[in-house]
Amino acid sequence: MKNRSAAEDAVRFGKSLYEAGQQCLKRLYLDHHSPVDEPPSDSRRAMSEAGQRLLQLARSAFPRGVEVAGKTVAQSAAKTEELLAGGSSVVLFGAAFVAEGCEVATDILVRQKDGQLDIYEVKSGTKVKSRYLADLALQVLTIERAGHRVRAAFVLHLDKKYKYPGGDHVAAKLLRSADVSERVRRLVPRVADAVRSYVQQLRDDSVLQLPTGSFCTQPFPCPHLPACSAQEPEFPLRKLPDLTPSFENHMHEEGTVDLLQIDPKLPGLTFRQRRSLQSLHTKTLHVEPFVREELLQVEAPLHFVSLIGITEALPRFEGQKPWQPTPYAWAAETVFDSGRIERTSFAHADKGDPRPEFVRSLAKLLQGGMIVCWCSDSLASIRLLLDSLPAEKQAVRAILARSHLDMRRLLESGLYHPRLLADRSLASIAEVVIGDSDFATLAIRDSDAAFAALQKASAPRVRQATKDKLAADLKTWAEWEARTLRAVYRQLAGQGPEQAPEKAAPGKAPPRKQLPPS
Repeated sequence: MKNRSAAEDAVRFGKSLYEAGQQCLKRLYLDHHSPVDEPPSDSRRAMSEAGQRLLQLARSAFPRGVEVAGKTVAQSAAKTEELLAGGSSVVLFGAAFVAEGCEVATDILVRQKDGQLDIYEVKSGTKVKSRYLADLALQVLTIERAGHRVRAAFVLHLDKKYKYPGGDHVAAKLLRSADVSERVRRLVPRVADAVRSYVQQLRDDSVLQLPTGSFCTQPFPCPHLPACSAQEPEFPLRKLPDLTPSFENHMHEEGTVDLLQIDPKLPGLTFRQRRSLQSLHTKTLHVEPFVREELLQVEAPLHFVSLIGITEALPRFEGQKPWQPTPYAWAAETVFDSGRIERTSFAHADKGDPRPEFVRSLAKLLQGGMIVCWCSDSLASIRLLLDSLPAEKQAVRAILARSHLDMRRLLESGLYHPRLLADRSLASIAEVVIGDSDFATLAIRDSDAAFAALQKASAPRVRQATKDKLAADLKTWAEWEARTLRAVYRQLAGQGPEQAPEKAAPGKAPPRKQLPPS
């Protein structure tokens, strides 16, 4: 074995450091020298918990498995070597290996009678992704450096065709096994080269001068981004829409890190990039003529609809597939030809299945006319209920029969303002177009908060008053979105701002249309 430097011995490259290097060399350096203790969001924590449940399910398919217990990676690695020393086949859970600057832990490891090893990586995705293969390649590299031979590598992932029948999930039906041995084996030399390079990079603090880029949020937001963004210009290059790696690299090579440095007439810019830069240079709101034209090509009554749901890896209700969204709340403001407006909403905050009442109540509202929504993805998720909720097919088809206008898609190509470069959420657009800032006052205003609320509402021994409060908060978010959609629509369609309704007397709730009976 060749001699290694003290720095190489001090660094143990595992999955987290390797993935940091794949994202950004600056992140790699900071993760090692100045790690950020970032508490996970509620949804990320729930995903981690779902991953652990999935791991336990996968391990249940290996009944003779032995858990490798160790307080540190080094202890787990020593215990692993001890358990592998015998001549018979063995199944290990959490087997660990440390060798030549790398450390890894395997989800499931099977030792064959001839001593060769099979490794299984359990993932909550529905297909094999490139980062899964890189993770396994790092495992193979480390295991073989530790003196063992890997025969095969597998990814156990969720079967996208699986329909939850109710009761306990069964690993044999929920999971699919993909043999990725050849693909992983081809990656091992590349991973070995990357690790050697990363060890050198950890000694080079010049990486701290690297500019921010689109990689700061891909594939996940970097935990160091808040600190790095404090040192970037007000309009950094990474906020340019349609930014490709080649164009970004070219700009960085030329020293261009500020969008104000880019001429809107620069050849090769896309339409959205050109319009974004023009708006930035003139510091004005620019609305393409086709926006108003499309907004006026509608069919009354207009239903301004907000749909709220959450997505989980493991199906919760009968008939669901992995990662299928569950709808929990909706709100609508319906505008008739006469100018009359009806406001209706629905929310479910309990452990029971919200889908039947959700689609029945929404279908009864949408009688004729056209839907105006913020994002048609929410409507697309309702289409999935045709398969998972057969008893409500008629109601689902009634919703899907309505034509719709996707406001986000329209405004992404037709609305430009300096404040909308990196954030094109409805809340940001509302502030720019109609001066609305009510969004910040909402108790629930994003999917993460909604997820936390619904988890709390479905927990055992939760008081009904708490459930009612959480349902009311969900409704308030949906109602804000429906109301804001209508206000933005009116402004951009040239109908002008609407006169504010009279406020209800203290202690009295404003009148609201009741849901039609089921």
